[in-house]
Amino acid sequence: MEADLKAALLAAYARLLRPLVQILLRNGVSYSEFAETAKRVFVTTAAKELTHQDGELSTARIAIRTGMSQREVTTVLDQPERASGDTTLSQISALLAGWHTDVSFTGPYGLPLELPFDGSGRPTFVTLVQQYCPDAQPQHLLRKLLAVGAVRQSEDNWLTVLTRAYLPNADAPDSVERIGRTVQRLVDTVDFNRQQLESQTRRFERTVLADYGLKEEDLPALSAFVETRGQRLLEEVDNWLSGREKPDPDQGDRAVHTGLGIYHYIDEWDKN
Repeated sequence: MEADLKAALLAAYARLLRPLVQILLRNGVSYSEFAETAKRVFVTTAAKELTHQDGELSTARIAIRTGMSQREVTTVLDQPERASGDTTLSQISALLAGWHTDVSFTGPYGLPLELPFDGSGRPTFVTLVQQYCPDAQPQHLLRKLLAVGAVRQSEDNWLTVLTRAYLPNADAPDSVERIGRTVQRLVDTVDFNRQQLESQTRRFERTVLADYGLKEEDLPALSAFVETRGQRLLEEVDNWLSGREKPDPDQGDRAVHTGLGIYHYIDEWDKN
């Protein structure tokens, strides 16, 4: 049974890795670079798991857990973490959400206000950044928003937000970070549900599919339908979340970072 489970896991991971490896190859990442990253993840994940189990941690225990030598484990632990690059994914996502939901930055019918970059006596882009991205530079975020078409700047420098969703350019570090976060959260949810014996303790995770496939000419209509209805649901959830009282650690509140993701898939690999 254990051998069958291991074989099934490796087959599932091969399927999971195909689109991820395609991204790596497209961006010039070699197998050796990927292998070093995988080795670090094995070591750090095993170390965290062992610490949570009984608090006792040693290179020998990590080596046994991962199947590596103690020397390999020590080498990994002695290496500094690789920098992740200059990403602003979380900051821009929070800023766009605040611009669309915060009553200080919305007008009649909940529509986001046009904002001057700076000034006094009224909401501005700078005050929006200070509230939702206090560690960020307003000018830096504005350049990114203009570059991806999320904001339009008029000739007299008034700023209009054009979208609630942030979809970074393919060549931007934010785009790569988005891949990591999206895949990680989906896999975490599926794995969590797999370990829950009671259905009521599982997180919401559903899939709907065309049982016999879909005519290729119907695909644009499906894409438009999914985008419209999916965006509407996400905005409703976002509004609900924005209306909740923020956790206050000083009052003993424990903040749980949570949310909802929706994606439309096409089984490209099954065509081969």
